[in-house]
Amino acid sequence: MLVVLDACVLYPPSLRDLLLTLAALDAFDVCWSEPILEELNRNVVADNPQLDPIRFSEHTLGEMRKHSPEATTTVAQTEIDRMDNHPKDRHVVAVALARSADAIVTINLKDFASQILDTAGVAVITPGQLVERVLDEAPELIGYAVQRMSSRWTNPPRSPADVVELLAGHPTMVAAMGRTRALLT
Repeated sequence: MLVVLDACVLYPPSLRDLLLTLAALDAFDVCWSEPILEELNRNVVADNPQLDPIRFSEHTLGEMRKHSPEATTTVAQTEIDRMDNHPKDRHVVAVALARSADAIVTINLKDFASQILDTAGVAVITPGQLVERVLDEAPELIGYAVQRMSSRWTNPPRSPADVVELLAGHPTMVAAMGRTRALLT
């Protein structure tokens, strides 16, 4: 399954970590565009004035590009302009079509109402729906991803249960993390 990750699902660090960890474990393939990464960078830096913008760009975005070089997709402006969803998210739909993606993962479902997407058979799903799908198909991957995240998070340290609780705080992740919590016990 190939999914386009919208900037809004890459913004919360814990959600970004879970989605990219699952992608690294081959639960699904991901793609994005430079405009998606630029939107992520712009929003994170604007909301976190204490953050070094160069470090975020070089470290976080640099690592994403390094570990998923095939994810970045370039789409011509003419293709973006012909999309029929909300104007600010047309570039995301254009990426999905250019890559023949199965789904767009977003929290802003209303911005993706599109006859073009419907005709192409591209689903628009939340991160929780994506994780639920992985739980249905390969639940061990979710448990392993949470364990890996826990082992990487050292400041402050977080147990797997702590990681699940943090992820459960994301609006679309409550049900998926409830299932994950049961897996960890």
